Amino acid sequence: MRFAHLVIAVLFVGGGLRAQLSFSVVDSAGSGVPYAHVAWQPIEGAGGLIVADALGQGVIPVDATSTSKGLAVRVSFVGFESVIDTVYDSDPVRFILKPSSQQLREVVITGQYAPSSPEKAVQRVRIIDSKQFQRMAANNLGDALRNELNIQLSQDNILGTSLSMQGLGGQNVKLLIDGVPVIGRQDGNIDLAQIDLTSIERAEIIQGPLSVNYGTNALAGTINLITRKGAGQPATLKAVAYAEHIGRLNTAVTATRHWRNNDMVITAGRNFFDGWDPREKGLPTYVPELADSSRFQQWKPREQYFGRLNYRWTKDRWSLGYKGEGMHDRITNRGRPRQPYNETAFDEVYTTIRFDNAVFAEGKFAKGRRLNALAAYNKYSRSRNTWFRDLTTLDGLMVGAAGAQDTSRFALANVRAVFSSAPDSVRLSYELGIDLNHEAGRGQRIGDGEESIGDYALFASAEYRPTGTVVVRPGLRYAYNTRYGAPVIPSLNVRWQLNQGFTVRASYAQGFRAPSLKELYFYFVDVNHDIVGNEDLAAERSHSLNAALSYRHAKEKGVYTSELSMFYNTVNDLISLAQLSGTSYTYINVGQYTTLGGSIGAGWDNGHWMISTGAAITGRHDDLAVANDEPYLFSPEVRASVTKQWLRKGWSGTVFWKWQGRVSNYVTTNNIDVQRAFIAPYSMADASLTKRIWKNKLGITAGCKDLFNVRNVNASLAGGAHTAGGNSVPMTTGRTAFLRIELELQRAAR
Repeated sequence: MRFAHLVIAVLFVGGGLRAQLSFSVVDSAGSGVPYAHVAWQPIEGAGGLIVADALGQGVIPVDATSTSKGLAVRVSFVGFESVIDTVYDSDPVRFILKPSSQQLREVVITGQYAPSSPEKAVQRVRIIDSKQFQRMAANNLGDALRNELNIQLSQDNILGTSLSMQGLGGQNVKLLIDGVPVIGRQDGNIDLAQIDLTSIERAEIIQGPLSVNYGTNALAGTINLITRKGAGQPATLKAVAYAEHIGRLNTAVTATRHWRNNDMVITAGRNFFDGWDPREKGLPTYVPELADSSRFQQWKPREQYFGRLNYRWTKDRWSLGYKGEGMHDRITNRGRPRQPYNETAFDEVYTTIRFDNAVFAEGKFAKGRRLNALAAYNKYSRSRNTWFRDLTTLDGLMVGAAGAQDTSRFALANVRAVFSSAPDSVRLSYELGIDLNHEAGRGQRIGDGEESIGDYALFASAEYRPTGTVVVRPGLRYAYNTRYGAPVIPSLNVRWQLNQGFTVRASYAQGFRAPSLKELYFYFVDVNHDIVGNEDLAAERSHSLNAALSYRHAKEKGVYTSELSMFYNTVNDLISLAQLSGTSYTYINVGQYTTLGGSIGAGWDNGHWMISTGAAITGRHDDLAVANDEPYLFSPEVRASVTKQWLRKGWSGTVFWKWQGRVSNYVTTNNIDVQRAFIAPYSMADASLTKRIWKNKLGITAGCKDLFNVRNVNASLAGGAHTAGGNSVPMTTGRTAFLRIELELQRAAR
């Protein structure tokens, strides 16, 4: 054997045989950096790109002659400063990467004991980062979720954009910003169009219940938006402008400042939409017209102003921060001219104001111990004002009739503290936490004028590692609800690393959701609306099972990923908004509701091409199906996206596509009978092309949304709660061309 090795060595030296230069990439603590990118280029000949494996190791195929003349190597990975070096021999080489002050390594924090990579998270976490937002030209959270599997979006041109996840409605999806719950649900849903993505660093999506961690509303899943907190450079200024040819213009400015231990990020912007109707042709006009018969628009004019302030002080062990957000949203519903002379009309103006405050504290102690705490106070108000408009003079008079003007106000106080102990290389970790929530609502249309509900909880979980590849996490939550008897909620999560490539995740959890104040007490009746709360609603209780098998393999020139997942949810006493007759709606318990399904997907990323595709199916079964002896109703989905980057020339292009199969809904007739309704299948596609110039400081993106010109989707229901009926529901404004310009300036460090 020794003789054979000697012969190979002699041949290698004498003949210049191909050799393999072994390397490893580690961080400052000596841990391997998985899937780091190593670009290499010899003095003579062609170079290439190598992606390290899950341990941060790999080989570069070079011969000894090329190496002896000098081999230029560039090592990079998201969240680290790049390392450029020249290698002159074939001995194994070790590269050490330092954390970057300008960008964060891809980590997840939602439901975790400490920030960790998505591959190591116990739950299955999907991340959409700011670069993906830019490629999608996503202005709000609804835009960002439009291409996701097991997530369906619906549109009401007064209430906004809502979602469902794993077949469960938006009232069962917990929406957080930096861990703080977002309030202000209309028909049980947060209007996703009110969640602007400016200065949002990433969205973490966990499908499946996190009821132990976040309590009520977290049955179907949790979406946590992480805002930008680190300033990086001493000072930066970023301006973004976005325009669509149908009359949309969004502008935003973000300024950052870093000094000593302090970071500050300030964002302000305006989103403007002039409204649109399918009858309109060409470019919009902004000149008021007298007695305009086309003043009524299917898509209502909308104007938003928003601002956000993030401040953070960081020392060795402690980090303290404050976040303040404000948003003013105004939707104008111009009525049709009144007969017989078309000289007058009734207009409605819907104004939403959000103001959120939160203080944060994070402490890091010895042996992996952490303390995370926050205290937040969020305020939300929505008002409706009705005007009688003279179309010959454009003068308006506020209507004094009963019910023509109203304002509803909600406030949420949230205190949350979590202590965790997660040392490295130990078998047992744990966390203990409190989650205190008190919500109050006031308004003429809320019960007796003022109602409140409190939910005060203790929760705990532990991670046990019987082997180095298996993690078992049981958890419990005990809550006291001021209006409903809340049960003790258990959960169990398991993560099993089969080998370097395959990972199995499985979870079981119970869930509990108390009806919201609006579902219990909301009363909204006028000429266009008829929504009545139901004080007899029972709380929802659920059981959920989720399982996923993921595979990740770093090949010579890229990373291949694939995943297979399944879910099963059963909800007792599901609460749903159902149509009574015409425009009359109320909240009802629809008995037992079950969803099941799964998804399959695959992706490839080599730095130049990013390709992903997937398919999903969701089945629904309820008491109505049992009564009519019906099988599960299945709704399929298929999606794909392709991104091509010409890195040296600063070009990139992206195409997104999703097909949504038929989706079922509920309709109540004769004030008694609950019947089923359906929304027809449709396809959505977007395309964009980006060019970066001036040393990447200026980015220009142009593209087209809704390539297939989907506007209204056929439906067998009688209309949304704010529509006049018909056999279709609005989906988008149709095919639109857009232009996005982004300029970022940085002040050099002194």
